[in-house]
Amino acid sequence: MAIATADPPILNRLSDGRLRAAALVILVVLAYLPGFGGGWLWDDNQLVTENPLVTEASNLWRIWFDNRSNDYFPVTLTSFWLEYRAWADWAPGYRTANILLHAANTVLVWRILVRLGVPGAWLAAAVWGIHPVTVASAAWVAERKNTLSMFFGCLSVLGWLSYEDNGERRFYGWSLLAFVVALLAKTSLVTLPLILPVLSWWRRGRLTRIDLVRTIPFLLASFVLGLVTLWYQLTQTRGPSAGAAAALLASLPRGGVLAGRAVGFYLWKDLWPTRLTMVYGLWPLETSRPVAYLPTLVVAAVVAGLWWRRREPWARAGLFAATVFLLALLPILGFLPAAYLKAHACVADHWQYVALVAPAALAVAAAHRVLVGRWERIVAAAIVLAILGFLTFRQAAIHRTPKGMWTHNLAIADVWEAHLGMSLVLAQEGRKGEAIDEARLAVAGAPQAIMTNSNLTSLLMEEQRYPEALEAYRAVLAIGGNSDVRIYRGAGLASALMGDLVAAERSFAAGAAIAPDSFEILLDWGQALGELGRPRDAVARYREALALRDDHPEALNALAYLLACHPGGTGAGDAAADAAEAVSLARRACTAAEDKDPSFLDTLATALAAGGDYPAAVEAADRALTLAEEEGDAGLADEIRSHRDLFRSGRPVLPE
Repeated sequence: MAIATADPPILNRLSDGRLRAAALVILVVLAYLPGFGGGWLWDDNQLVTENPLVTEASNLWRIWFDNRSNDYFPVTLTSFWLEYRAWADWAPGYRTANILLHAANTVLVWRILVRLGVPGAWLAAAVWGIHPVTVASAAWVAERKNTLSMFFGCLSVLGWLSYEDNGERRFYGWSLLAFVVALLAKTSLVTLPLILPVLSWWRRGRLTRIDLVRTIPFLLASFVLGLVTLWYQLTQTRGPSAGAAAALLASLPRGGVLAGRAVGFYLWKDLWPTRLTMVYGLWPLETSRPVAYLPTLVVAAVVAGLWWRRREPWARAGLFAATVFLLALLPILGFLPAAYLKAHACVADHWQYVALVAPAALAVAAAHRVLVGRWERIVAAAIVLAILGFLTFRQAAIHRTPKGMWTHNLAIADVWEAHLGMSLVLAQEGRKGEAIDEARLAVAGAPQAIMTNSNLTSLLMEEQRYPEALEAYRAVLAIGGNSDVRIYRGAGLASALMGDLVAAERSFAAGAAIAPDSFEILLDWGQALGELGRPRDAVARYREALALRDDHPEALNALAYLLACHPGGTGAGDAAADAAEAVSLARRACTAAEDKDPSFLDTLATALAAGGDYPAAVEAADRALTLAEEEGDAGLADEIRSHRDLFRSGRPVLPE
């Protein structure tokens, strides 16, 4: 909101800075109350509970030195690693930590604005702290990157200002160290070295060569970690790449078109923060049309005009705020190749988390000059904080659950990500038919997105709609999913369940060719080969699978059953050796299942019969039959009875 004032007199009575800081924290906590008890949103699970870097205690070093995530933010992942030790997959714990970090950032913003001499610094910080735009960062666990990065970024700014005030080198070192940590939380603060001298210019009205020299270590840190981020972004692009330089050059026209429109969008949401949502979608950016560059030229013209009139106080304040705002937004204005910008949306609320401070402070300063009466300022401040608090409270409530968030998103922006999110929500609720409908809408919105097609295949498989699932798997392979072994496995399973074992075997073989160390696909491939009547090949696949996981009960049981049914026909031709090995493998499988799996006991009985020990085979079959009947598995019980009848008559199970 644009209306704001300087500190009301009632706040001036709170001379103790700790009381003012506590007031900011309380204000933020009250506005965010609905967000504390919410659950996981969008990619929260992928980043935390499904991320082995976080869940496995031994992987802390990998977060820093062997990180294969989509981006490099080790400080953020380390914070998740620590929290996972405290509350595992309990989402409210992470959400609470994030909101409290945001509250701490609000206090730090206030202290920075005080040091910069901004009128009404406390109120400006409060406006920023409870502005609805910040909900996308504070109430979304995955955006811990934002809140944590800004926390250390604010400490860096305070260190810089302290060094300027007293020249003590420890403050400069503090500032540089905090900045590096901020970059390691999220590199979006890569432009801070450009903002720091702007702060110095604002305070002293001039810049010296020494001011610029002091930024060199900061610039070097930005350069190195910026290159790391750029490398991660470029390696997420599927298909051939012309290299970083070509990618940067290709992004420049896009940035020239997008920048002005994005700045206008962000300023409008700052002024009128309604219809906020998680994903706004992509805009058509016609880089070949000269008129498309007009919004960016307008922004440049405004900044140039403010520079021209910079000797006037209003223009100087406007130039300062505009420069900080634009520099904070620079990494996400389209001039750099970013995967999210190309695949999801051209703008996002969480991208202006840091930049929002500038227009909030400018609005406060402007109102301070316009509203001169004490009661005018009090009433205006109360109205603004009440409106912002209400809007943030409502937005935080929307962000409590994925269903609420995606329902709201679809009401504002009908984008494929929201359909995909709703599909996952409906699937969890057991409404599989509706989930499939939403999944098809997601595929229609992003036919080249592997994640949308993969979600559809999973749902179709769960609903046993195998022909449709196989068609969907083939679509994934056609758009570039041929490097994912899970797609080949899914296609193979769909074919097998349709009865086309030849096609299934081809899919499993293709998957194993690209991932020879995939235990699951080797196991499935062995089963398909066995049903195709190729026991020798099937045994070879099972042995390869057990070489990867020698204690897996399903693999042990599968190999044991095949050896027991084909003694002497699966390898060296020694029937007795095959039968003996089958008994050993079956016993290991039964032990792993604590002798409670009827199918494993049936395999043991089959193996004992293959070795000629029919009394023991009958005894094992009796135990298997009892368990199958207790479980109510009539089909398995009938099969075990037929096997037991063979054993009682002194005959083994023969290959079909």
